[in-house]
Amino acid sequence: MRHAIGLLVAGVLTACAAASVQAQEQPKYRGFWIAFGAGGGWETWQWDFGTVGRGHSVYLRMGGTVSQHVLFGGEVLGWFNDSGGQSERVNVTAAALVYPFASGPWFLKGGWGVAQAGPADRQGVGVTLGSGFDFRLGGNFYVTPNVDLLVQFLERETNASLLFTMGATWH
Repeated sequence: MRHAIGLLVAGVLTACAAASVQAQEQPKYRGFWIAFGAGGGWETWQWDFGTVGRGHSVYLRMGGTVSQHVLFGGEVLGWFNDSGGQSERVNVTAAALVYPFASGPWFLKGGWGVAQAGPADRQGVGVTLGSGFDFRLGGNFYVTPNVDLLVQFLERETNASLLFTMGATWH
């Protein structure tokens, strides 16, 4: 229930912010940036046919501005199952955020790096794909709703988690 309420609040905030996109001036990205956020998500598949669960997600990413269309940096993105097996999925990746339209705050994100899954501390390759919006609240401060697919290729299994987060970004 707590997850549903959190996702509902995130959805309402996103819808309200989307209504103000037309009135927003073009984002001005420059120099160092940092972002963090939290939300919820679900394990969407697990090739070893384990229990599919839901849980909490968090992220921290930071980096530099390449251009008004490209940000590059690193990201730690995690999903933590709070039902049943107490497992977690964490990807630490090099990530690029691409803003395809100069007039809008929408971005696509992709990254790859290392993955770790617990509680058995399995390691492998992690891939993160996502999308989000930077809604300017003032100055260089943005509210950033995100959706991410966290994929992990581990020793004997492949799994993925679909994550919804609400974050804060400073450019």
